[in-house]
Amino acid sequence: MVKKRKISGIRRRTIAAESTSRYFQTIDLIISHLKREADKKMIFELIQNDPSINNLLIGTAAVHLYNYMGIKVKFQIDTEKFSDQTTLETELHEKGTLMNELELTLKDSFNLEINLLNKVIEIENLFLNLLIKEGENDYQGIQRVKELTDIEQKIEQELLSIILRYPSFYFYDFIGDLIGFTEDIKLDILEESSGLKDLSIDIEKKLEREEKEDKFLELSILNRLINKIQTNFEFKSYKELQTQTMSLRMIKRKILDYELNKYPISLYGLKSYIEGNNYKKRILSLIEEALKEKESFEDFEGKVLFDLKKELISKLKKSPNDLIYFLQSLNDSSFDEIIFLINRRGIKDILHLIDIDENILDTIKKNMIRYNIKVQDLILLNDLKKNPVYLAKKFLCSLKQPYLDIISTSKDMSDFDLFKLIHRDEADFQQVWRILEKELNISINDLREFVRKKQIIEKIFFHDLKLKNYLQIITLINFENILNNIALDIFYYILSKIIRQLSRIIELFAKVSNDKTLFLTALKRTEKNIDKEDWSWIKLEELCINRVIKRQNELVVVLNANNQVFLVNGFILSRLTNDSLNSSIVKLRNNISYIYEDIIPLKLKADLISPISYCLAYDIIKRFEHYDEAEILKVKSIEETHKKLEAEKKVEIREKHEENTFNWIERRITSALIGITRPGINPNQFYWQEKDTKIATENIKIHSELEGGPYNKICEFFLFSIEKIRLYVPEMNFPEEQSIKEEILETFFSVLQGRLGPKLNQNDFEKILDGERYEIGKQTVNKIGKLLNKALYIKFKQKRRNS
Repeated sequence: MVKKRKISGIRRRTIAAESTSRYFQTIDLIISHLKREADKKMIFELIQNDPSINNLLIGTAAVHLYNYMGIKVKFQIDTEKFSDQTTLETELHEKGTLMNELELTLKDSFNLEINLLNKVIEIENLFLNLLIKEGENDYQGIQRVKELTDIEQKIEQELLSIILRYPSFYFYDFIGDLIGFTEDIKLDILEESSGLKDLSIDIEKKLEREEKEDKFLELSILNRLINKIQTNFEFKSYKELQTQTMSLRMIKRKILDYELNKYPISLYGLKSYIEGNNYKKRILSLIEEALKEKESFEDFEGKVLFDLKKELISKLKKSPNDLIYFLQSLNDSSFDEIIFLINRRGIKDILHLIDIDENILDTIKKNMIRYNIKVQDLILLNDLKKNPVYLAKKFLCSLKQPYLDIISTSKDMSDFDLFKLIHRDEADFQQVWRILEKELNISINDLREFVRKKQIIEKIFFHDLKLKNYLQIITLINFENILNNIALDIFYYILSKIIRQLSRIIELFAKVSNDKTLFLTALKRTEKNIDKEDWSWIKLEELCINRVIKRQNELVVVLNANNQVFLVNGFILSRLTNDSLNSSIVKLRNNISYIYEDIIPLKLKADLISPISYCLAYDIIKRFEHYDEAEILKVKSIEETHKKLEAEKKVEIREKHEENTFNWIERRITSALIGITRPGINPNQFYWQEKDTKIATENIKIHSELEGGPYNKICEFFLFSIEKIRLYVPEMNFPEEQSIKEEILETFFSVLQGRLGPKLNQNDFEKILDGERYEIGKQTVNKIGKLLNKALYIKFKQKRRNS
């Protein structure tokens, strides 16, 4: 008999808690949007015309890029008709553009990933069947050798098929999944990236080194996976592998060694793994069909979950072990991880679910309602530190004389029964209950209710239904919700397996956008050092070019674009300039290239340049420089326009303020000089009064605070008042303008000299305080009042003379 190796689980991780990070970071974010109602609303709004699962996943990625990563695409809007509706239309247009770009770069990735997963499952099943036959002793060693040979041939056929028909990264994914490299690399990256992050690094070093790998986990895993597989199996490139037979033999041998050693030793476990794999294929086939159909996501999800829950209950009825193995297979997880998963979902002991059926669940729910028992009651009764019945017994047993004699006639408390005593209401017992209420901070009536519930639970749930403890009751009450959550976990995990490529493209969007930030920093650095040697910018520019070349390399692999010059470099340009991918491709194809700047106006020729090219990287950096210059000019133009509008606004405000401060004095002069000529009017009511001084002083003070200086504005106010009086009494003698200015100047000097000293000059008038401004204004308006009174006297005399 063949010797078996003892293995702990399907995926050998160190602790169960690691399962919390089993979704790769970007994939987890995409899946989380499908669970969040607010995000689902945005997604469905975007794909309402074609709600297939294919569009749902691409729409989810577009929402993630736009709303959570801030990826924008240029879109011209009519600013004159700008409104909330325009904003919404712009947002939908930009997200739609991102969806088109994702669809263009993804191609048929979802279907290819499903096909690849099916291939992995088929190969795993071959090994599982082999191990089952070994366990059942169905055949001898020679038969095992023959079957292993058949498996080897199958693996070789699949490897050749993938090499010939699939993009290169699928080959590396296939190998990484089959021999555990992918998971190992992921855990290595997470462990390495958990250290302290660099807070301050010079721009040259930032341009030279890549960012932390955990920020772009899917891309980082693929890069490491390619390097590891090429190193371990001794080939330099994917193209070379197509002609290398030795490397394929080494890969095949490694798959055999790994697969024969990764499963549990239990025969039942192996059979459950096959059942799990086959059911996984069933879910994948449903997803594959839904990718083409216009079925709503809720209907599709509901259909899958209903089927999943039926399958889980079926496995549970057989045995808890079957369920555990089945979950391990569906989730590609170890025993510890599955226990962690079901514990997190509320199953603390899998044995609580033995022999479960709908009748027991219905009986529990009905009795909970009938006897008014809440889940919180069960939680309290299950916790000795909070269980009021237990605490009451403990306290009563600790009582000393004379209370001890009241509750027990036996010294060893053998006759103590709280259930019998709790309803006693004699005077002695009332005294004990008062002490108990104070000690436990609970009323005796509430305690009696807890005792009642405990009696009912022990009779109906423990005795009649044969349930073991409170925790089992809690688990069974929440069973439907627990089962639904576990089914959701499985569904979203399987769905996550087909969006690995989508996640890589999302990370490329983020990676190039982050590069843009570095390039802008480099450009600002050169602006500061514009008078220094040119070599400093040349060095930074060279580092920027090298960084673009790194992105070219990644894009060629991820987009399977070995011969697509404009797709690869258009993707980079679009992210650097916030333009659409199609627009950037057109610009690269049709605009004059910066490679030949100052030499000859030529366009790029796709058939003469590789997608990974120093020349193209240089061209992209130059286009980005010109884009940045145009953006700076645009910002400056907007700032200048804004400043001009602000200046015009200030002039308008100043004119309004001046008009407002002149309004009162104009009305006062006009109404007085017109009113005094009316017959039968008492002239005294029109003469200047104390209240007029107060109001006019406030107005002249405000006027003096306007632009132009306090001295000039007060002079302006005085002259304005004189002109208004002159309009109605032209024959009156008024002081000359120069005389008025000198008089106000003397007022300024007399008021300010006390504080600023005798060496005062007009430049010091700007240092005037509010109190001084008020005093000068008051003296000035008093002079205006005297002139107005004189004018009123002249008008009144003229009226009497004429009458």
